Amino acid sequence: MDDGRSERSAAAAPQGATGADRAMAPLSLQRTSAAEQAADHLTALILDGTLGPGERLRESAIAESLGISRNSVREGIRLLEQGRLVRYEMHRGAVVVTPSIAELDDLFRTRLHLEVLAVGAARSPERIAALEGAFEALVAAAGTGQAREIVAADMAFHAAIVAGLGSARISAFFASLTTELGYYLLILSHTDDEPGHVDEAVLAHHRHLLDTALSGDVEGARAALTEHLHENHQRIRQILAATEADARER
Repeated sequence: MDDGRSERSAAAAPQGATGADRAMAPLSLQRTSAAEQAADHLTALILDGTLGPGERLRESAIAESLGISRNSVREGIRLLEQGRLVRYEMHRGAVVVTPSIAELDDLFRTRLHLEVLAVGAARSPERIAALEGAFEALVAAAGTGQAREIVAADMAFHAAIVAGLGSARISAFFASLTTELGYYLLILSHTDDEPGHVDEAVLAHHRHLLDTALSGDVEGARAALTEHLHENHQRIRQILAATEADARER
C-alpha cells in the first residue's frame, strides 16, 4: 500500500478512526442490494490493505460512514465471512482474517485439482475465444499498473480455464474461491512489486499457459499449469512464513 497515501489519510482522520472509517464515503445504492455493495466496498478495503489483518469491523461506524442500515452492514459482513475474508471472534465480533499457511495450502490444493482437470478439456471455438479474451483482458489490466486490476484479471483467466469443464456448478464453486485467492495473490503482488515488472512476472507466464492450453498437448498443458501454480504457492508460503517469524520475534 502507498505509504504516502496512508499518512495523508491518517492525518485527515479523526483521532481513533479505523482504516474503515477513514476510507469510506456514503454509497450510491442503485444496481445491487445495500448488503452486496457494503460487502464489495469492505472487500476492496481489505484487498488494498486499508483494513488490516485482525482489524475489527464496527457495524455502527461502517453503517454511518456508508449511509446504510446496520442490518445491511451485518448482511454484507456475512457475505465476507462466506468468502473467508472475515471471521467472528468472541467478544470482538467480525474481524479481518489473518492470512495463514494452512488456509493457503488448502486453497491451492483445491484450485490445483480443478484447474489441472479443466485445462485438459476439449478445444472448442467457444473455449478458444474465452481463453484468448481472458488473456487480452489480462494484458489490458497489466497496462493499468494497478495490482488489484491485474490480480482480478489473473483470476478471470483461471476462471476461464475452469469454465472449460462446462459445469455451471463447478464454475460457481471456483468463483467462490477467487476473492480469497485474490487476497493471497495481492500479498504476492505487493511484496514482489509485480506491477513494476508485469511482463515478466505475470504476462509471460500466462501467455505460456494460454499457448499450452490451446496446443492440443494435454499433458504439456497440465505440466505447465501445475508448475505455475506450484511456483506461486511456494512464493506466497515463503512470504507468510517470514511474516509469522517476524511476528514471533517482536
